[in-house]
Amino acid sequence: MKNFLIGILAGIGNITPGVSGSAILMIFNLYDKCLEAISNIFKNFKKSLLFLFPIGSGVIIGTYSFSKIISYFIQNYEIETKIIFTFFILGTLPSLINKIDKKSYNKKQLLAFIITFIIGIALLLIKTNSKQIIIDNLGIKNIILLLSTGVILASATIIPGISSTILLNMTGLYNAYLDGISNLRITIILPIIISFGISGFIISKIIHQLFKKYYNYTFFAILGFVIATIPSILPKKIYFNKETLIILTLGIIAFLISYSIEKRP
Repeated sequence: MKNFLIGILAGIGNITPGVSGSAILMIFNLYDKCLEAISNIFKNFKKSLLFLFPIGSGVIIGTYSFSKIISYFIQNYEIETKIIFTFFILGTLPSLINKIDKKSYNKKQLLAFIITFIIGIALLLIKTNSKQIIIDNLGIKNIILLLSTGVILASATIIPGISSTILLNMTGLYNAYLDGISNLRITIILPIIISFGISGFIISKIIHQLFKKYYNYTFFAILGFVIATIPSILPKKIYFNKETLIILTLGIIAFLISYSIEKRP
């Protein structure tokens, strides 16, 4: 049940601007386990499937069931929603940082964190492509673009802190992707799904191997991306008044809830 609920949060993360679902999985200590399950799905199919099914189901439900809800709250209560979401993420960071292998730790590993943190912030600062690509046929060029969309989605899904929304907007493919999903256009969805599955499996294998051979370097690199997502969630302007105190109180409650959830076995 806990994994299912975390999957829902990951799904919500997928539709929250600047956030990635994999960052949520990383925060709740499920990321490396998901990587291992995906990497070994052909070796231990039943075990991997039983582990991934509740998380995957939660992601699907979170993405589609909460899309309108999240959109409503961001449009009407942007400051409140973003502050509460930020506090919720902050509540999980102490446990996340404790995952560092202290025995093999050295200061050089912090360089991986610094590099990915800078990249993560840079991605947030890059202006999105205002000219969106229209895909109205399945020519070779458009097929390549759709396959590229699948690779982008897989990368954003597997690499914590990389937002698919930002990358797709940068490449001008965001509207085409949304159009295919919202209108169930099989000609658009199918190439994306095929590309997503193949590239997702390959990327998962690579990162899984990096974790096995260079755990701390990989962990710090991913942590840099995760921490870099937090500034993107915060509202641009915060007004201090009576309502702010209520919002901060709700934020602290969210912090305590996420902290307690993360502490449970």
